[in-house]
Amino acid sequence: MINLLDFKLIFGLDKLMHFIAFTGVSISIGVLILIFTGPQDVKGHLKVVWFTLVTIGIIEEYRQYWDPGRSAEFLDAMANIAGVSIGVGIILGISFLIINKQRVLSNIFRVYPILLMMLLLGLLYINERPFLRMDVSVQERIRGLAALIGF
Repeated sequence: MINLLDFKLIFGLDKLMHFIAFTGVSISIGVLILIFTGPQDVKGHLKVVWFTLVTIGIIEEYRQYWDPGRSAEFLDAMANIAGVSIGVGIILGISFLIINKQRVLSNIFRVYPILLMMLLLGLLYINERPFLRMDVSVQERIRGLAALIGF
């Protein structure tokens, strides 16, 4: 079988460094925008940041073509674009949480007990050291409860 993709080249340390650098820069600029303009105006400013940093990331790869110690790579540019996109997305998420914090918090506290019970039941199911001795195992009781509920 022929291996068509070189995963070390695609997901290597160099690409990770490009991704982290552009994520960090976009998050840093986004935080400054949040501080100075507020969460209501952040979307328009982040569009400009995204276009600017993506353009810089691509032009930087062309610049590296002329640098004897560097190489220009398409995948580096893609890692730059992904980093900018994730960084801008994080800032958009933060601004959404700031604007809608009352609604988000009320929804989180509404869902949290359900999530907590599911996590605790999961732990009870995979428990490796039983703390309670029964004639029927806890797993069997949970399966019976799940069957009763309809799962």
